[in-house]
Amino acid sequence: MTVRQIADLAKNSELNGIALANKDEAVIGFMNLGILELHKRFQLKVEEYVITLVDGQDIYSMPSNYMWIIAAYGEVDIRSTETVNELPINEEDNPLSVNTVGWNKIQIPVSVAGAYVSIIYVAQPETYVMGDDEVDLPPQMIDALLAFIGYKANAAIDSGVQTEDSAWYQRFEHACDKLREYGMINGDDMYMNKRLSTRGFV
Repeated sequence: MTVRQIADLAKNSELNGIALANKDEAVIGFMNLGILELHKRFQLKVEEYVITLVDGQDIYSMPSNYMWIIAAYGEVDIRSTETVNELPINEEDNPLSVNTVGWNKIQIPVSVAGAYVSIIYVAQPETYVMGDDEVDLPPQMIDALLAFIGYKANAAIDSGVQTEDSAWYQRFEHACDKLREYGMINGDDMYMNKRLSTRGFV
């Protein structure tokens, strides 16, 4: 669906009768927040960043769309019988551990200049503006997105009534639970196993 189609759906359903429905910027802002929340819950966008290790350097910056690390992999020694060299993450007493030392900084303490480390991370979604661009979101998540838009819009109204806000948020939670319950989103393990079988380091 396009940005405009989702905005129109929200205006004619969750936002019907709310003054904010007439403010496109507010509606699109709530939509972007909802898409971000869904990406956080379901890891819809996973990317790889390959770091080329530099002698004397142990801290590396991640790309601008980085949110958090999922896994790290080093090169496999040609003499090894292993096909994957998965590195530990944030293990303080492990000299081979890859550590997060800032929200977008990765520390690789033990390094060999010219070697490579692959970082698998959750990437942030695109930010949209009103228009006819297709929203990169599975269609089965539109209901959850609309519920989140309704939640944010109602929370923005200074009516002093908190029960309505809570009910909208529960609708969003319920929609997310249904996605999991009916298996409409592939699990992380299914995605990662496929990725490992096609990695350049194995």
